[in-house]
Amino acid sequence: MKEKVLVFIPYQDSDNFLSDGILTREFAMLYLFWEKGFKSVINVKKPRTVLDRKRYCINDKYYPEGTIENKIKTILENSITIQYLPAISLNQIVKKRVWWEKGYLGIKKRLFNELSEDKEYLVYSDNPFAVDLLGELKKFGCKIYFDIMDNFAIHPSLGQTERESALNGYKKILSFADYVSANSNQTCRFMKKYSSKKIFLVKNGVFQNNETQQIKECKQIDQLLIKKGSYSKTVGYIGKLGKRLDAKIISELSDKCKNILFVFVGPYLKDQVNDNLIYLFENAENVIHLEGIPSAYVYSMLDQFDVLMIPHSVGKNENGGDPLKLYQYMTRNKPIITTPILGVDEFKDSITITSDIEQWINFIERSYYEKKAIDCHKFTWEARIKPIMSEMSL
Repeated sequence: MKEKVLVFIPYQDSDNFLSDGILTREFAMLYLFWEKGFKSVINVKKPRTVLDRKRYCINDKYYPEGTIENKIKTILENSITIQYLPAISLNQIVKKRVWWEKGYLGIKKRLFNELSEDKEYLVYSDNPFAVDLLGELKKFGCKIYFDIMDNFAIHPSLGQTERESALNGYKKILSFADYVSANSNQTCRFMKKYSSKKIFLVKNGVFQNNETQQIKECKQIDQLLIKKGSYSKTVGYIGKLGKRLDAKIISELSDKCKNILFVFVGPYLKDQVNDNLIYLFENAENVIHLEGIPSAYVYSMLDQFDVLMIPHSVGKNENGGDPLKLYQYMTRNKPIITTPILGVDEFKDSITITSDIEQWINFIERSYYEKKAIDCHKFTWEARIKPIMSEMSL
């Protein structure tokens, strides 16, 4: 039997995971394939220059023993890691992410030196800017699994030229990929305009053996415990902070619910500064921001909140259609309220969905919440990935 090798070409690369411990979709996929027998991994990082390479020290506290995060860290440490890293590149400055297309080809020789005819290769990527390298790997005989997450053809954090390049990348990859999935119904429909190929719906999920981790030693939890004692209730949000958060709703809530603490935990999205939100963090006494936490600590943080919220903008500032945080929220058996963003309607019997500010206020100030049973096994990563794994005979 041939040795199974996974060639891993993610959008958020290993530098991100090893610096902040945040388990994004790519690294969930890495672990799922490792579990299916791909114990050898070739890890391809995104092109950078020596000047802008990511520099960090790995904090072992982000990856506690026994967690999925710790196992993924071990997989990455044991992988063959390759990166295009010239001293400087004018194209990087001028073209931004579009530069990656040729940048990935800069590692072709080194990558192909690691490949051999006597092994079975599966390439996993969700990066449309790796299109040319993916095409070369297909010619070599690798099976290509392309996973479309956060549709970069329309994503607000990218410039127009980058979005156009991403769309062209998607079109080319759809023409030769062996397996294709997307993280939302909206993205599936978008991509089907450009290909008749079957696109599997693989929504985000949670790991069923990771959701009850109780890890208390966390600076942000300590900060919250000091603050929350002055309020009758704590309402929390965990996720990246950017334009998708509706500062108008948050402002009205904080103004009319003075005895309630509103907590936002997460890093700022690059190129998506939300000035109105920052103003609230700096001026509203009962609205606080805590810096992002490693994924291993998310559930312990969620347990500190009385109510969980997703006050996202509806419409042009949406960018996914598959809110991972909602699945994490639903493992905690707590009251949840969200605006009617894409992807939440299927859970309307278990959560409260509304954009009406008075309904938000009434829900948050309620003294009693009816317990609603939620079958968390339906949205585990293991359940989400099963159809396409079956297609791959894994």
